[in-house]
Amino acid sequence: MKIERKEPVLNFRENDREKRGKFAGQYPHIVEDKVYYQMEQPKEIHYARWDGEKYIKPHDNNIIKKSLSAHNFRVFIDTNPTTPFNERYKAVGGYHVGRGNTSNPNLYADLKDCPISKDLEVVEYPDPVWTNETKLLFKDDFFHPRHANGLYVFVSEDGINWREHYDKPIFSTFTPCVDENSESCDVGVLGLDWMPSIFFDSNIEEYVIYLRANVALGCRQILYSHSQDLVNWSTPQIVSHIPSFDKNKRDNFYYAGVYPFKNKYIAFSPHFVNVIKDAAGHHRTYEEEYTSVMISYDRCNWETKDIILKYDSGLHLYQPHVVSFRKENDRDIIYVHEGFQTGAGKLVKYEIDLGGYDEE
Repeated sequence: MKIERKEPVLNFRENDREKRGKFAGQYPHIVEDKVYYQMEQPKEIHYARWDGEKYIKPHDNNIIKKSLSAHNFRVFIDTNPTTPFNERYKAVGGYHVGRGNTSNPNLYADLKDCPISKDLEVVEYPDPVWTNETKLLFKDDFFHPRHANGLYVFVSEDGINWREHYDKPIFSTFTPCVDENSESCDVGVLGLDWMPSIFFDSNIEEYVIYLRANVALGCRQILYSHSQDLVNWSTPQIVSHIPSFDKNKRDNFYYAGVYPFKNKYIAFSPHFVNVIKDAAGHHRTYEEEYTSVMISYDRCNWETKDIILKYDSGLHLYQPHVVSFRKENDRDIIYVHEGFQTGAGKLVKYEIDLGGYDEE
């Protein structure tokens, strides 16, 4: 596969506000004429808009604040033909927290000024990854004004002003997950600190979403679910890969990066191997850093066709990673986040030659 780096289109570290925190600019993605991206300290979602020549940041471009949906806010255009035009902007976002864990039962830091959170009941949840911890999580059967008990669906007329599409989370840490390719019931837990993939799939006339499964300490897999109404979803299931996913080696697909592609589906998934160097799991290095370009015909079974954007940092997600894929002037274009977790974070346009993928 050939890819050609074109030019940077957006700098995430220009002003004092953007220089706060290590993760500023995280999970940028392009939807129509806008780029959405995270800011830090506090965590918010900002946007830039295409003016015909370049992306510009409006003076007041903060659209999500005081919401834990800023951890993973992902916007998409709802192409369902039954969707009203003024609701075609949709998004998902939300986190599931509470009071830390039994050894440190403090209220989650971003909720210290949230009146409703101070007295909320929490549920003990043994952490299947950090097995020496028991989380204290909010219940997931009510509306949390800061979206702190799971993943919510949002709707907007203009992609800037948002409201909840449904008043409860559609997924949470309590959501069961399955692995139909394994006899083991130990498939880990749905994680929420990632970039989801979501779109209306005209091939099956349903919505599909790709989530993260934390399957072991330092090991992340991809979950798939589908829905007819954005509210009621199938049980998330682990997808399969060729070559096979190696849990013992601590393979990682950090997020799915899935897009519809003609009669099939394409994914640009950041991959790395997590090398854990101590029993507690706090000291690690990272190997085999690249983006896996995968194809699927049924949304659940994937095959890696190419490897791009190879990197060798030894650090967590410092590698350049694909955050958007779309057609521009009949060209296949990917947008790549370069310099993440550094002072030089930017969004860069690449042209990609998919070669015989169209004919497969």
